[in-house]
Amino acid sequence: VSVSSSSGGDSVAVSAGSDGESIGNCPFSQRLFMILWLKGVIFNVTTVDLKRKPADLQALAPGVNPPFVTFNGEVKVDVNKIEEFLEEKLTPPRYPRLAPRHPEANSAGIDVFAKFSAYSGPCTDTV
Repeated sequence: VSVSSSSGGDSVAVSAGSDGESIGNCPFSQRLFMILWLKGVIFNVTTVDLKRKPADLQALAPGVNPPFVTFNGEVKVDVNKIEEFLEEKLTPPRYPRLAPRHPEANSAGIDVFAKFSAYSGPCTDTV
């Protein structure tokens, strides 16, 4: 999925679904969508089949899987840095501030996904 701002110059690339057409279920990509939606950014969505990654996308961020952002010709690939970048560029009064008031709150749940992503359910072995 390629997301372009209404101005058309900058974009966000996120993972497409298994059919190559629908929006995928990548939690990092969904996080960027939530930020853009909560800020009220108007954007266009174009799906990209990552199994047949287009050459221009490969050239833009070689060896990197979405999500990533391009802005003024610069590619940003770290989701946390992208979130900080969006908060820095999309500021009040036009866009709401989403960052917590206390910066240390950013790291409060930083490892929650890593800890629970491998959880497969309760043990079903009985003795």
